[in-house]
Amino acid sequence: MYGVNKVTIVAFAMMLCIFLQTNISKADTFLAGDANGWGFQLNGWPNGKTFKTGDVIEFKYPAGAHNVVKVDQAGFNSCNGAGGQVFSSGDDKITLTKGTSYFICTIGQHCANGVKAAVTAN
Repeated sequence: MYGVNKVTIVAFAMMLCIFLQTNISKADTFLAGDANGWGFQLNGWPNGKTFKTGDVIEFKYPAGAHNVVKVDQAGFNSCNGAGGQVFSSGDDKITLTKGTSYFICTIGQHCANGVKAAVTAN
């Protein structure tokens, strides 16, 4: 009986590894703003796109011209980055978690002028 349990545990562990690897390999990468990149030309991005947990959003912009701040919904609505997670490399890759993630630019009035996006991953 002990041998059967050990075999069952090993088989389960192998199936779990395969399942996790399959889920990881199915993640997609999306360029924020599509060809325009992260900036004033977002034009409603990401409307019409479908995102999954584990997908990656890549924010490309000239370093110093913009930033990306991951905020909560209140910060998104008010364009307030206080307490948010700041990215500023010019090529930031952020993995989505389940639910809605909110991103804004906190340089000058950029957020108020549309440099912001809400992305929902299922």
